[in-house]
Amino acid sequence: MIIKIQPICKKNKIKKDGLAPIYLRFTYNGEKRYVSTGIYIQAKDWNPDTQRFINENSENEEIRLKIESIRYKYLKRLKQLEALDKEITLDALLDEKKARIATYTVKECLEQTIKRLETLGKYNSASKHKTALSLFMQFKPTPTRLEEINFQLLEEFELFLIQRGNQSNSIATKFSLLKAAYNKAAEEGKFTSKINPFIKFKVGKLWTSTHKRAIAKQHIILIENYSPQCTNTEYILLARDLFLFSYYTAGINFGDMARLKQENIAGERLYYTRHKTGKLLSYKLMPKALEIIQRYQNPTSEYLFPILNSSHKTELQKFNRIHKALAKTNKALKQIGEELKIPNKLTTYVARHSYATVLRRAGVATSIISSSLGHSSEKVTQIYLDSFENKQIDEAMQHLV
Repeated sequence: MIIKIQPICKKNKIKKDGLAPIYLRFTYNGEKRYVSTGIYIQAKDWNPDTQRFINENSENEEIRLKIESIRYKYLKRLKQLEALDKEITLDALLDEKKARIATYTVKECLEQTIKRLETLGKYNSASKHKTALSLFMQFKPTPTRLEEINFQLLEEFELFLIQRGNQSNSIATKFSLLKAAYNKAAEEGKFTSKINPFIKFKVGKLWTSTHKRAIAKQHIILIENYSPQCTNTEYILLARDLFLFSYYTAGINFGDMARLKQENIAGERLYYTRHKTGKLLSYKLMPKALEIIQRYQNPTSEYLFPILNSSHKTELQKFNRIHKALAKTNKALKQIGEELKIPNKLTTYVARHSYATVLRRAGVATSIISSSLGHSSEKVTQIYLDSFENKQIDEAMQHLV
């Protein structure tokens, strides 16, 4: 049952000059409460049956709009209580102190966003939101309502992150997440924003161009010929092969690579759907990529590489396993890079970037390779990739060797 809010004229309180007060009557579960609007009208102008003005002249219309404005304030508060899943009572709606307590906090906002992302299986994005929430709570341990966020607070949070040693793009990511959650909560009516602070605080100014992470073709050859100097070589060799496989398969992301199964191979082509974007991609497998697949063939496993197995059933289990495996792989790649004296720190992302850069240096049209890691966003990159036939990409990839 919804709380009904009706303006009424209390004619039992008519003054000598004929003026009567307008109240708002709140009705819920048979209970009625009355709140004064502070507005008085000529009692003779009000119809007690319809609880409306009898004469709709300009003066009465102005008064009606004032009454409606006050009524709207309570309707908005009621909507906030519903959005926050709070108990709907007349006390909750009419008690100003309780209404303030019920306001939406940054912690509540981000926690609900995290819960929604995890429900959708977007654990990587949820993890980023958790990090942003943790940092904000370190910055402001006491509850912070969304309507308390202003330009000054955002500047102070930026300074806090800088002092902690966070890099520009890392800071930009945190603010982008906070801005998106703030705007979504405002759209859903979970709080009232008089002035959106993100209009003045430009998140875009925080982004900076990252240094080039690509390595040259001669470094790829060094990695192909690499033999570990240590005794525990199994994971070192796997890291090497995962790096090379990514390079020879159009810079496939580590998470997508970990999820590859036998069914993703048809003939000499690789077909898979990007976990992040849901896009279906297909590439002709280069001979060296096929060699790596054959090296890890295991008839007892459905996966191409020994990262996931049948015990990883849920998306959360897969995410946690991939997250740990990525850290271990990058640690091994760092060791390989140092032994080979490669100038750039070696990570799985370097393989992805190198794929695009080597093709670009070979004279392949930027549009064909999509300038995949040179564009400001993957969305733009995907738009470019979508416009080319597989054959064009396959031909372009011949420049990798």
